[in-house]
Amino acid sequence: MIVLHEYPLSMVDHVGFRRFVGALQPLFRIGTRNTIRSDIMAQYELERKKAIKYMAGIQSRVAITTNLWTSDNQKRGYMAITAQFIDESWTLRNIIMRFIYVPAPHTAAVISDELYESLVDWNLDEKISSITLDNCTTNDAEASKHGV
Repeated sequence: MIVLHEYPLSMVDHVGFRRFVGALQPLFRIGTRNTIRSDIMAQYELERKKAIKYMAGIQSRVAITTNLWTSDNQKRGYMAITAQFIDESWTLRNIIMRFIYVPAPHTAAVISDELYESLVDWNLDEKISSITLDNCTTNDAEASKHGV
C-alpha cells in the first residue's frame, strides 16, 4: 500500500494509522519505517535482478531515454533512465532501469558517467540502438569519454 500509493514511510509512525491497523487486526504488528524501507529495497532488488536477466535474453536493440530534473523542495537533481525495446512477440516494452540522484554540477561528463554506469550495470552497453536525452542545457556538449 505504501509503495502503490506513494505514501511516505513515516506513515507507519502516525498514531491514526497504527490505530487503524490495530482495529483491522489486533495481532498484526506493523514494522518501523526502517523495516518497511528494508522490505521495499529487498523487493526492488529482486525485481531488478529479474528485469536484468530478462533483458539479457532479448534479441532486439534497446533505445534509451533519460529525463533529468531538479526537485523544487530539495534542490537535488535526479535522472530517470528508461529502456524501450520490441520483445519477441513484437510488443513495445518499457522498463525503468534507474531513478538516481545525480550530483551537481549537472555537466555532460557527470550525466554521461551516470548513464554509462547504468548501461554497464544492466549489460546493455552493447545493445543500444539510440539514446535520447531531455532538453537539459548540458546536453549540447561533445560526446563523453565513454562515447555515450
